[in-house]
Amino acid sequence: MILYKYSYKAVFAVVLGMFFHANAIAQDAAVKTENPKDTVINKIEVLFGERSEDRFVGNQNTVSGEDLENYPTLDVREALAGKLPGLFMLQKNGNIGYDITTIDSDEDNFMTYIRGSYGDYIVLIDGFERPFANLSMEQIKDIKVLKDPVTKSMYGGRMSNGIIMITTKRGVVGKNQFKAKVQRGIKMPTRLPDYLNAAEFATQYNQALRNDNAGEIPDGLGYSDEAIAAYASQSNPLQYPDVDYYDEFLNNSMDITRVSTEYFGGTDQTQYYFQAGVQNEGGLEKYGSKQTTMNIYNLRANLDAEFNENITVLADFSGYLGDREYSKGFGAYKSNSTNNDDDRPIIAGFNTLSSRYPNAYPVFVAPDSLGGTSTFKDNPYGAQVRSGYIKETYAQMQANLGFVFKLDNLVEGLQVKPNFAFDIYHQQNLNSSNTVGIYEIGSFDEEGNPIAINEIQAEKLATSQTIGDDEYSKRWALNVLTSWKKEMGDHKVDADLLFLMSKELLARRLDDYRRQNVTLRSNYTFKGKYNIEGVLNYAGSSSYEKDNRFKLFPALGAGWVVSKEDFLKDNSLIDYLKLNATWGIMGDGNIAHRLWMDSWDASSGNYTLNKASLPLSGSQFAQIANNNLDWPTIREVDVNIEARLLKALGLKVSYFDYLTSGTLSKGGNTTPSILGGNVFLPQQNFGETSLKGTEAELYFRTKTKNWTFDIGTHMTMSKSEKIKIDEAYDPNYSRVGDATDDIRGYNAIGFYTQADIDNAITGDLAIPSGVSPSDLRVGNIKYEDVNGDKVIDKYDEKVIGNSTPRLMYGANMKIGYKNLQLYASFLGYGKYDRRLNGNLNDGSTLKYYHAYSTRKYSKAVIEGLPNGNDHPLLTTGTPTNDTKSSTYWIVNGSFLKLKNVSLSYTLPKNVSNSLKLGEVKLYVYGSNLFTVSKIKDLDPESLSAGVTAFPLFSTYAGGLSISF
Repeated sequence: MILYKYSYKAVFAVVLGMFFHANAIAQDAAVKTENPKDTVINKIEVLFGERSEDRFVGNQNTVSGEDLENYPTLDVREALAGKLPGLFMLQKNGNIGYDITTIDSDEDNFMTYIRGSYGDYIVLIDGFERPFANLSMEQIKDIKVLKDPVTKSMYGGRMSNGIIMITTKRGVVGKNQFKAKVQRGIKMPTRLPDYLNAAEFATQYNQALRNDNAGEIPDGLGYSDEAIAAYASQSNPLQYPDVDYYDEFLNNSMDITRVSTEYFGGTDQTQYYFQAGVQNEGGLEKYGSKQTTMNIYNLRANLDAEFNENITVLADFSGYLGDREYSKGFGAYKSNSTNNDDDRPIIAGFNTLSSRYPNAYPVFVAPDSLGGTSTFKDNPYGAQVRSGYIKETYAQMQANLGFVFKLDNLVEGLQVKPNFAFDIYHQQNLNSSNTVGIYEIGSFDEEGNPIAINEIQAEKLATSQTIGDDEYSKRWALNVLTSWKKEMGDHKVDADLLFLMSKELLARRLDDYRRQNVTLRSNYTFKGKYNIEGVLNYAGSSSYEKDNRFKLFPALGAGWVVSKEDFLKDNSLIDYLKLNATWGIMGDGNIAHRLWMDSWDASSGNYTLNKASLPLSGSQFAQIANNNLDWPTIREVDVNIEARLLKALGLKVSYFDYLTSGTLSKGGNTTPSILGGNVFLPQQNFGETSLKGTEAELYFRTKTKNWTFDIGTHMTMSKSEKIKIDEAYDPNYSRVGDATDDIRGYNAIGFYTQADIDNAITGDLAIPSGVSPSDLRVGNIKYEDVNGDKVIDKYDEKVIGNSTPRLMYGANMKIGYKNLQLYASFLGYGKYDRRLNGNLNDGSTLKYYHAYSTRKYSKAVIEGLPNGNDHPLLTTGTPTNDTKSSTYWIVNGSFLKLKNVSLSYTLPKNVSNSLKLGEVKLYVYGSNLFTVSKIKDLDPESLSAGVTAFPLFSTYAGGLSISF
């Protein structure tokens, strides 16, 4: 805290010093020294401004919209995977067309990592915070990921791992151009779970009974040899059904279509860009007219117009309409009480496909009667065809209005740029819900023909539609940027003063979220090779108590263009060499509202005053106030060195160090429960974690008469550490020092023998706490008693893996020969462990690899686990021993994917000219074409895909692009 107290004062002095120094140096500006290394310097866009490459002190990377268009998908996040160093998108499921209409919900289908840290990122589209899942890729000029504290500080008041900055296309001076592009293709599941057929299941279930009953199958239980044979032969499918649910109810593929038109051009005074597009996908379900489909309609218009040489107006409009339709019983989202944050990824139909035994019931028990049981009334055919439907409609409008005022007549180099944005999002569902009629065969004759069919659930048809979800949000934001630039010989000074304010209203949220920022940024450069930049951000947030709503946060950076030094002027190897270093502190204003106020919850039950009184609604205390709640902060350090060699090679190496302090916690584990527990504890600034890592980039770019090469690769390695956490004091146990993604568990050392069980009964052999010796069976997993105290508990746990990738890497290549161009993109995750009986990203437990009780049996029961271990001892009950977190369940979850391939051919100019056209391109596309991983049966990117949600997909498509 002492460092923080004085650090902003130092930065404040540096920033102001740059202003005053500018006038002094103007008096004796030196003549610039010529250097052979001086070349045309690229201009790069930074947050709320522009810098020459030499003067940029931060760390950011860019991918062009043209490269993203090579990916045949409706979701720009999928196309981004592996494209940018430090930014990685891990797809959780392939849920069709799930729409994102609020800023804080971009994570429903994806997990976004920036420098190995999950979430906590900001998306800015044309300078304003907006969701980007619904953005059409044809509208995108480029996407940048901003990673250093100096650059990010311009959008202060938010504690982020990075900023994803999206710039949309604008008009250009020149001839008007029209461009049309069509893509059409199919999407096929990358992998689907593989379950046992009825005969295999019955055989293995018999074995589970034997395991539970000393090698015998109790009378009246299990399956006879005749029944197993009938399941295998399918001679009587009504009495002995064998339903392959995935094959029976899913198509092999579904369609995807994308159509886009663009019109752009302009004069010196006016430039314009228009885009309109239609996209749709869906149709994986095999039956019914209400297959899950999504239709998207995009529109964008960007206009730049000069009123005169000193005033320019910028007007932008973006519209989005989406409609998604699916069957009520199959495509609907299923509630999952284990996941408090977001239970939407679980799809009811897939939950059924992955849960029902193959012999649970025949799909039809009579020509028009659907099968089921009193327990299972979720017949997938009925869900797809007869359950009704849900129609979701989405509408989004975004508008910007900005001005550029050049005030050189007042002060040379002075500009003022006010910019206003207003966004509206709306989503509504219409439901028609039927109750599906379900029947069960009560008895069979001697030849296996049904004698009696009983109604289990009566059919009930809806007579009207009802309105389901009705969500909306609106947001407005204003930023006013005042910029001043001055160049005096060897000295250059840029200064920016940014005022930013915004307000967001969400449906059913008590408070609007309001924020204000005033940010001062100044950059000074000497001789084009020594740079220093300072930022002071005075941020305000409505999330804090009135006296604590505003805080000052500093950032400071420096850069050195080494290649401009005399000692490198004759070096033929190094074309460009630069060293940057940045430091900064940012605060988080985006926390839960009203934590500084006491609050009560209604609907906590009813009470009566006397026997005659009516029940009265009650309420209970929900939160105690903390008026001293402060801003959580993150201190960041970023150091990078960048080089270009031999006119073709480039490399960049970065080191980063983050320290997050004051994260919110009630401290329930460190506070005696006699004080009332969590209900009577306020939120406080408590937690502290660190994240350190490195990034490396390498690329090769060159061009000959007929060939062009652009090949690059990048990797990010990082590891976190818990420094201060909410845990009870225990001199023998602490998770302080663990990484935030560490998996703890026991060391599996084999299997219990009968002798081991006998020793456990006498207390001579340690077994896990909570496990009774009478529950053990020969073949159960045996664990190491690390401390030798004859009890296996948390003191015997060790770190057995890590649940998030600590190595993330990608590779992209673009090779052209004359009119042909090949584009390919790879994505990989390493240093990544999966616990095969752990939790999935949707909050549910991964059931595929551990069959017991009523769980459906997968091929893992016979073939074993991906790590080479056998499936644990089968049981018809719920085991207490084998479910423990241990090394037995850990598998290397690393994988490498060929994420994207595109091959294009441009017609020769003489051919396109003869057709009165401009450029004509033909494309073929593919995505998720192959995967290398130890996990073979499920997609290693998401072990829930295809199990509780739509699978991930491979896409095969063709396309045509015409311009004129």
